[in-house]
Amino acid sequence: MIAAWLAPALAAALIGPGSSEAPVASPAPARSAAPIAQRGVELSATIPSLFLEGEPFVVSLEISATGDSPVDLPAWMLTPAAWSASRKALQRRPKKASVPLQPGQVLTVTLDLAPLIQERFSSPTDFSLAVEGAKDTKQDVIWLGAPEADIDYSTLSGKLLEDYQVVLFTSGGPIWVELWPDVAPNHVRNFLDLCDSGFYEGSPFHRVIPGFMAQAGRSKDGTPAPRKVQAEFNSRRHVAGVLSAARLGNDMDSAESEFFIVHRTSPHLDQTYSAFGQVLTGMEAVEAIVDTVEKNEAFLEKLKKGGVRIDDRNPQVAMALHDPIPVQTIHKAVVVRATKSRPKKK
Repeated sequence: MIAAWLAPALAAALIGPGSSEAPVASPAPARSAAPIAQRGVELSATIPSLFLEGEPFVVSLEISATGDSPVDLPAWMLTPAAWSASRKALQRRPKKASVPLQPGQVLTVTLDLAPLIQERFSSPTDFSLAVEGAKDTKQDVIWLGAPEADIDYSTLSGKLLEDYQVVLFTSGGPIWVELWPDVAPNHVRNFLDLCDSGFYEGSPFHRVIPGFMAQAGRSKDGTPAPRKVQAEFNSRRHVAGVLSAARLGNDMDSAESEFFIVHRTSPHLDQTYSAFGQVLTGMEAVEAIVDTVEKNEAFLEKLKKGGVRIDDRNPQVAMALHDPIPVQTIHKAVVVRATKSRPKKK
């Protein structure tokens, strides 16, 4: 029998045999599959590796009936009770209610666990999250605290700027970056202010060159950047994952809001562009953004082989080659408290 409190979750979760549902995008998800201690059922979980204080923490659990006979699934598997934070269930697990699964049937449950995790831990702390009965779904999660309200980043010293990092939520996935105020304090101040003010929300990656970089930072609605920043060339190398300020041609002091993430090591940029940070996690998101442009190039090559005449020297063609399809954007930029925690190497 299905309890009344479970009906809404079940209505949202039930999917026909053999089908699936895409999970809601969430920070740095790690997907893993494992059988639970019940024969004929398999679990596949999507768990973020970053917890941003004050932001949703969305997890997804896909439950598949893999056997030849119907199975009774504990009803709490469709609720937050299925999840354990640091080996303790987030909610009580009643034993009586169950949900019948037919062979080949798939249930997908997507939940925002942020309120329960905030309630579980009295102070910011890294933790692990897993699905009950599926040890292989365990994910270590780094807690990123929220900064104080109404910070004027333009007035902070270089030392105080070290207290902040940024998470970019992009079409390709989340990108967590550290900043380098020790070598480019004014670029860091500018970047933090633009992130905190919402300037980057909806900003497209308008120029992407595989093997070189992915550039973004224009406002969505054409609003001009609030300031220019003088060059802060430094000794940091432009290796993969470095954030650096875009500028106009030979005007060294023309940096505003636009920046790029280096895709592959580019030594010709060293000490001629202002590097101000580096990706900590999320290079897979950068790769996903770059991949949209690589598909453009493959399509044009296919046209050429088919006899279609295309002039690569035409600026419009060159621009099309570097314009992601579909459009790739920064959905949101969130300033977080800096932490020395780093993902464990697998």
